[in-house]
Amino acid sequence: MWCYSHSFSLWKSITQTIKGDARSKKKQTEAQSDEKLGQFSYSIVPIRPLRHGFRRSLGKRYSSFQTPRRFIRLLRILPTRSDGLLECHIRAVKLGGVHAPEYDALSYTWGPTTREETRDGMSNEKNRTIVCNNKQLLVTENLFNCLTQLEEDGHYDRDLWIDAICVNQNDKAELNHQVSIMADIYRSADRVIVWLGAADEFTELAWELINSLRQLSEEDLLTIHPQAFESKRNAELIGHANSLEHWRALASLFGRTWFTRAWVVQELVLAKSTSVYCGSFDFVWDDMVSISHFLATKISANTFKAQIFDSLDGSSLSYKNPTKLAEIKKSHRDGTRDVLLYSLIRCRTYEASNDHDKVYSLLGLVNRQGQDYPACLYPDYSSDVATLYTNVAKYIIESSDNLHILAHAEGDRFRHVTGLPTWVPDWSVKKDLGLRITGYARYEAAGTLECFKEIRDGDVLALQGFELDTVSRIGETKEEVNQSKDCADWLDLRRELEEEYPERDFGDAFWRTLLIDTDPSSKVPITRPWENAFDVWMNLCANEPSEEEKQRATAFETSFTHSLSLRLFRTANGHLGCGTSSCREGDLIWIVKGSRVPLILRPTQRKNLQTYNLVGGTYLHGFMQGEALEGKHEFREVVLV
Repeated sequence: MWCYSHSFSLWKSITQTIKGDARSKKKQTEAQSDEKLGQFSYSIVPIRPLRHGFRRSLGKRYSSFQTPRRFIRLLRILPTRSDGLLECHIRAVKLGGVHAPEYDALSYTWGPTTREETRDGMSNEKNRTIVCNNKQLLVTENLFNCLTQLEEDGHYDRDLWIDAICVNQNDKAELNHQVSIMADIYRSADRVIVWLGAADEFTELAWELINSLRQLSEEDLLTIHPQAFESKRNAELIGHANSLEHWRALASLFGRTWFTRAWVVQELVLAKSTSVYCGSFDFVWDDMVSISHFLATKISANTFKAQIFDSLDGSSLSYKNPTKLAEIKKSHRDGTRDVLLYSLIRCRTYEASNDHDKVYSLLGLVNRQGQDYPACLYPDYSSDVATLYTNVAKYIIESSDNLHILAHAEGDRFRHVTGLPTWVPDWSVKKDLGLRITGYARYEAAGTLECFKEIRDGDVLALQGFELDTVSRIGETKEEVNQSKDCADWLDLRRELEEEYPERDFGDAFWRTLLIDTDPSSKVPITRPWENAFDVWMNLCANEPSEEEKQRATAFETSFTHSLSLRLFRTANGHLGCGTSSCREGDLIWIVKGSRVPLILRPTQRKNLQTYNLVGGTYLHGFMQGEALEGKHEFREVVLV
């Protein structure tokens, strides 16, 4: 009991000092604060010092032999309390090696975990107190809730790695280094504990519904209609869990902040095993993935928002994110060559407090054991974001045998970071963009021609291709029509083409173009009988549609709403396309060696040379499987700036 008495007297002293300091408006240095307040200082538990020259090398190009040895701090919750405060012990250990430490790594969010917590004033400020190594340490409220739950669960015999505690966030050099080995930290952990936040009134209902759905066979699951709350079939399969309250509770669970944060991607993907907790409720991750996939393919975003989540915002649609995470995990496990690019694409909508982290949070997927980061991508938060995004684009282009990254630049409507070449995607834009098919492997607009690429003068990209057509008229974006349900301009554009080219079937081309001629089954072209599904969905039918036609329209809507940031257009040669909503009349459509889809380019000039701005990728009906190569076209150099 002597430790308890010592901690108690120490805490009384700390409390008195805090009260005195609160009356002072003068900002003190961290060292002074530690000494005066008895606060925890990382000097108490130092990580081995960085080797000579490492600090000066930050931000420069260096290889693995220059990096410091891999030491980390680990935290253990103690079974005792210090004056009622949760008590922990922190120690430094070497990561890996013969005597590798056994520990769990925590995956969580610093700030509020739900909309309600945000509304009630929770923030990511460190305002809750725990005791570490007999010193006061402030943590965020969500982390405090997690530690308290782990304490209640008796998590005393296991070390924990928690970024906010085990890394000195105020030491840039240490932070940069610890971020660089973050992947190894999670990869080496025996288990990753996913903390979704404290339980609320929805958690138990979501837990009941998930446990009901997880017991169904795949065939039975596909017969469930989430919006059919009165369905006898639903009731037979999942009983009382088929209620609006249960489905909204499930949506609320998937709407928690953890599912939207960029850093959780590598934390989940690299985990040996995963335990998911929301308060005292535990969930099986694989069950959450299966239900996420079911919802993503079974119900449209419109229906989900209108009938299940009512008036809540788009963050509720993160129900698709567990499926994305599972796909990233599969790509990483299979050693997919373009895993970094695919992950950047899938995680566009994920949140990060720092734009650097949209890249840094995924680098661990590249840095597999035995490999190093590309030198230019080593975490350096003092570098500007434009340089980082340009460097990652160069790395992807140079290490890939295709130009798939170019289809995700998406033009000036989707630019937040200044100073980027037009061929570099802005990953800070948190919006699902492009055709929404990761990899575009089902298309071969340029056939199997060998890719040509050459980066010049730092920000100039030289390619080879030929000009195929010109955008002559643009319509509304899919997002605009989805919101207004007014497609008059689209129909007028179709009539215009039918009058000019009466021999062509624009009815078929029209609905296929809107769906980029693919569906959740991944087939190209679409084989489903969806000829009049668009008309039924938009209430354009002269007669009342049958129930079967209504079901087709619902399936059509699910595919239509999967990719909304696209614009319908026609070309000078009478073709229909659906591409980046940044496109304008007069833009050129090119077939480029190494690009699986046609690219939209905009002519410009640089130093009296003909150059082009990249606007983005596009679907062009009739030209997605190499048909353009059948004509007599001469490939020439095209320079993007």
